[in-house]
Amino acid sequence: MTQPAASVLSHFWAPLCAVGSHGVDGPNAQICVSVFGASIVPERPRLLVTLSNTNYTTGLVAASGTLAITVLSQTQAGLLEPLGLRSGRDGPKLDGIQHTLTAAGDPVFPGGAGTLACEVLTSFALGDSTGFLVAVRERNEGGLAPLDWQAAKLVVGEAFLARWAEKSQREQAAARAAMLWRE
Repeated sequence: MTQPAASVLSHFWAPLCAVGSHGVDGPNAQICVSVFGASIVPERPRLLVTLSNTNYTTGLVAASGTLAITVLSQTQAGLLEPLGLRSGRDGPKLDGIQHTLTAAGDPVFPGGAGTLACEVLTSFALGDSTGFLVAVRERNEGGLAPLDWQAAKLVVGEAFLARWAEKSQREQAAARAAMLWRE
């Protein structure tokens, strides 16, 4: 049986990442698939991180001016459910999840393909989301292969995929109403 061909747009998704920040109620993190390189100057690495405005973490990043990124490894698919389907608005999302904090207080998750501590340089209002141009201040090379969405879908199970699809539909409805777009 052959798999349907992936859309050309699917090639623009980055490896799955956990993006974390912190606020007065502590650290929080979410799953993010929109982290892209934004510099060709090796001694000044920058990234563009796009976060949905419906996510709690987005406000924490905007308020704190810092964020941390864990490029998830193939062994970390188990983080997709707690970080991708739960909200920090409902309570301490990271309770029971192994993590450490950067000097700024942002969470990173051991066992990843690598981690980055970043400072927000500027942000861009995109209607439904916010783009953060960040400077990479610290990096830790994990050395493991990154996890992409296609590989993750093979291991997370049908129940997770159904819950992810429901959440995505709700978020897409909110995004359609708020995003910058021309007809």
